[in-house]
Amino acid sequence: MAWLKTLGAFALILVLSAWIINAYVVVKAKSHTFLNAESVPVVEAVIVPGASVYRSGKLSPVLRQRMEGALRYLALHKGVKLVLSGHAIPRGYNETVAMAEFARGNAVPAEDILIDERGRSTYVTLLNFRRASPIRRVLIVSQDYHLPRALYVARSMGFEAEGLVVSEDPGSGSIPFREYFTRLKDFVLLRISRWFNAD
Repeated sequence: MAWLKTLGAFALILVLSAWIINAYVVVKAKSHTFLNAESVPVVEAVIVPGASVYRSGKLSPVLRQRMEGALRYLALHKGVKLVLSGHAIPRGYNETVAMAEFARGNAVPAEDILIDERGRSTYVTLLNFRRASPIRRVLIVSQDYHLPRALYVARSMGFEAEGLVVSEDPGSGSIPFREYFTRLKDFVLLRISRWFNAD
């Protein structure tokens, strides 16, 4: 059937596009990715993208890794702002509350903590911060599968962004399948925003 061939061709194009964009994003981010906090250049703010929080308020392993990585950098550079961005539901689930409590419990001064409760995605997190602050030299702390996309988006938005890997097994090459298509989505979003000059 002709429609099946068309559908198959579309699927093939989508997969190939995702693969090409994935490779491009990874290459662009490589020189700005660091494996330890001591090697990262001095920045003005550390951005921690949100991840799951348990009902008890305890951070998920993924989010705890990110927060601990941020704390390692902050221990070396006092006075750097800590930007906590995540998903929040009014009077309900809130990633940033748990993140802020964890930061304060680890001696981060309250005046150095900036919170964004509207960070429902990496793209939105970075867009929100660009709109809210003049700071452009930033460090993004995340897992190795996520950092290439976060860095690509940040640098495309005009940030002088570096990345700190906090994966348990950096360089393992293990990437969640959905990440390939999320990279494709953000790649397209960046181009649409440029086309319409939408900040």
